[in-house]
Amino acid sequence: MVTGDDIAEAVVAYARALALRGRSDSVDLPGIDVDGEERRFQLLLGPSSQMLVSHEPWHGDELTDEALVADVGRRGLLISGPDPVTTPSGGSPVALVPLEADEFTPVEISSPES
Repeated sequence: MVTGDDIAEAVVAYARALALRGRSDSVDLPGIDVDGEERRFQLLLGPSSQMLVSHEPWHGDELTDEALVADVGRRGLLISGPDPVTTPSGGSPVALVPLEADEFTPVEISSPES
């Protein structure tokens, strides 16, 4: 199927967020089938979803669906927040930073001199 760039980008980002959480969902989106006909497709997204996204030559208008892109983006944000945990001493909850986050940067540690 062929769909618009914004739609494909939103769906792949949402599929990644779902996979990181071990969850699944379905998305109904516009696309062009193998016969060149515009129709709706329903995709099941989950931890074992396998997708390939590439640029395809297309001479018609790009498919867009701003409401769908906004909805899929919202769904992704709802499930992609940090997991709260409690400290070993039972203190206040702290947030974990996912390793793939931009906030996770290496820290240089110097050893004490003897």
